Amino acid sequence: MKIELQAAGLGEGIGADVPPVSLVLTEGAPIAISVEGDEQPLFVSMLLAGRLKPDTGRVLVDGRDDTSALRDAAALVDTPWVAEPAAGVALQNVVMEELAFAGLPSTRRAVTRVLGEHGLEEYGPLPIRALPAADRVRLFSELAVLRPGVSMIVVTSPERHGATAADWYAPLAAIADRGVLVAIVTDVATTSALVSMGTQNLSARKLES
Repeated sequence: MKIELQAAGLGEGIGADVPPVSLVLTEGAPIAISVEGDEQPLFVSMLLAGRLKPDTGRVLVDGRDDTSALRDAAALVDTPWVAEPAAGVALQNVVMEELAFAGLPSTRRAVTRVLGEHGLEEYGPLPIRALPAADRVRLFSELAVLRPGVSMIVVTSPERHGATAADWYAPLAAIADRGVLVAIVTDVATTSALVSMGTQNLSARKLES
């Protein structure tokens, strides 16, 4: 899968939510896209995943200007406001909803099995906020990949829950190794940390405002 932004942006002028940007995302190692500000991670994530159409330029999926296809192929992971479960909801309920969304059995037994596969059984009845940050990124990303037709995940601001890049990068790299395009929309400091880790083949891009 190949996603190409051709001078794509949201809004215009110096107050644009996303200034025009051109970049290419392809399968392989995860791609870190560093942004600044409180709202830009949300807007960039939604643009990459086809949830918002650009006001300027184009977003192509495999060479086609097809927002519907991009929306079907891309899953937002823990994106604030649009794909972030409420902090007080029990983890087992979130997993149940994700399994149902993926068209898979969502019984109590199925939920227990999924949590067991990830070593998180004890967190099942607890609220989402009790889940360690690195496990949150790993589990939510794996659940997103279960959805039919998903070949790209956009992980938004994983640093905001407190874990360092070293805590959650390896699970995302493992997903990328399975042929899923993994885009990480994060802040400048986290991108710099990923680069300094020497993560093999990591592609890092910075959106200039």
